[in-house]
Amino acid sequence: MNRLSLSDRILEERSRNHLTQEELARRLGVSKAAVSKWECGQSLPDIALLPKMASLFSITLDDLFGYEPVASEEKREEIVGQLQGLLAKEPARAAEYAEQQVARYWSDSELLRAVGLVLYAKAIEPSAPDETERSEPASCLADLAERILRRALQLDPDGPSTDFTLQALCMLLASEGKEGQADELIEKLVPAKPNTAAIILAGIAIRTGNPKGAETALKRQLLFSLLEVASCAQALAGVEGISVEELEDILALAVGIQEPSGFEALSPTLVPIVRIALAARFAESGDEDRALDELERFIKDLERCCEMFESPQNPPFFKSVDEFLWQSGDEEVAEARGEAAASLRSSFASSIASNESWAAFRGNPRFKAIMRRLGEEGASV
Repeated sequence: MNRLSLSDRILEERSRNHLTQEELARRLGVSKAAVSKWECGQSLPDIALLPKMASLFSITLDDLFGYEPVASEEKREEIVGQLQGLLAKEPARAAEYAEQQVARYWSDSELLRAVGLVLYAKAIEPSAPDETERSEPASCLADLAERILRRALQLDPDGPSTDFTLQALCMLLASEGKEGQADELIEKLVPAKPNTAAIILAGIAIRTGNPKGAETALKRQLLFSLLEVASCAQALAGVEGISVEELEDILALAVGIQEPSGFEALSPTLVPIVRIALAARFAESGDEDRALDELERFIKDLERCCEMFESPQNPPFFKSVDEFLWQSGDEEVAEARGEAAASLRSSFASSIASNESWAAFRGNPRFKAIMRRLGEEGASV
């Protein structure tokens, strides 16, 4: 207990409530001298008096002690910004700072998640080429990030950011050679069979004369299912060993998912990512014409994807569950979407330029034209 802060708080609250030291002493059943010693920091009140004192001042015990269990939005931004600055220059000090802040806000799941994710991003940064082992600071950051992310999940196991937090924690564990722990965390969440709960819920709603409720339940489940299919298809495209034929099937599935009006907004990056994987596979096999054909189609897919990022249009079909879709925003949101589109273009351009699958094509005029187009489109965003 910090005597100085508590003494200041007692003095502040006594003054705010227009009480003299004698009046406060009388109401608490102590001497005026005792109150004076509290306010001078020479002694502490008996613990049994604290609830009565807080009630007298019309504040909580947390307020009396100056304890903030949850940080304000401004405070979170300040802490994350300070942490990022320290991580760039002094990782050891950054870890100390993070420890101090999470100790103070150990019950604030949002702050813990934000701090944990910043530490995670730093901890998994690739080591320098001449480093054979992970440095001690990076290892310490990884341990700290793991502890903080576990706590965030414990506090908010079903929140809107849970999946992302869990994914980061599992990737961190895997990078630390703790694949078994990552498997243990995630495996129990992988369904062993189709989930028919929404169908049952819709049936109950229909029997009770609530068709709108049935529609909402089914469309919500259909939306989530489509998002899961899109995520799995996108991930499959990057799995080593997937054949060209399988990639073509995955691409057909991806295009089919996005065929209805507006459905492209559900997963804008799906088709471009699968398409570029297929194009690269044709390039590896030496099928130049098909590789370049798919690369040109990829450019068109990417253009549509970036347009969707900048000006998303939700599919009318899911209007009844649009709380799970793109939301309109202010100028800052629009700017952030534009930056995301530009970053996506740049990322793809760098990936293609550095991918050895395309090494033999770099002198090809058609390939050069495609890359110029990709660069120009990225510059125009």
